[in-house]
Amino acid sequence: MKSNRKRRNKLKSIYQWHRYVGLFAALFIIFITLSGIALNHTDDLALKKQHISNTFLLDSYNIQPPTRLLQFKTQGHTITQADDLLFINSGNVLAADTPLIGIVRLDEFLLISLTNTLLLIDANNQLIETLGNLDGVPNDISGIGYNKDQQVIIIANGQLHRLDTDLNIEKTTWDYNIHWSTEEIMSEGASSVVIQQYKSNIISLETLLLDIHSGRFFGSYGTLFFDLVGVIVLFLALTGVIIWAQQRTKQKAHD
Repeated sequence: MKSNRKRRNKLKSIYQWHRYVGLFAALFIIFITLSGIALNHTDDLALKKQHISNTFLLDSYNIQPPTRLLQFKTQGHTITQADDLLFINSGNVLAADTPLIGIVRLDEFLLISLTNTLLLIDANNQLIETLGNLDGVPNDISGIGYNKDQQVIIIANGQLHRLDTDLNIEKTTWDYNIHWSTEEIMSEGASSVVIQQYKSNIISLETLLLDIHSGRFFGSYGTLFFDLVGVIVLFLALTGVIIWAQQRTKQKAHD
């Protein structure tokens, strides 16, 4: 009798461990399954275009503030560069691998000058055309502005270039009466806002899901964590077999 009671208590203990550990494993497996399905449909769910802004998650990735902040304004438009990201009126974000030189209006469009590239932006803050060397844009642009006739002028290596409304670029004679686009001095508060915007556009939701799904998010503990999950699954399999065998034996005894 005492032996039977001890065996029942042992089986009950195994069953309880099996149940609680199984609950943890089930939650993990559900997450892995759902995240795996989401990653299989990255484009449909636009995971690459969604970025995380949670401070804890960003700190986990050790995202550093940008080393370069540049800002230019013209006629109600603000263009800010934080390292290799370009913020169009605090809305659309573009990649920019060279420094921001200045901005001007070109009819109903906004023209952004980088060192070797001109970007044409529409009223919806969308990039509609990129002009480079093949379009006649000179290298090493150091300034962009207007002359007295409201024509767009860019300067590169000491040479002035004129840009017409058809986006044709040609050299022009020197003119001292040019209103150059000048960099804005950013306040500490404005800089903080841009830095937060920058950090919030580094890690996409796809990257976060991939890192958690693979265990990379946990750093050096990721491998150990997944090893633990493997041990848990093995434990569930073994205890499941034990519980089944005990119940099977008990059922045969009653029969």
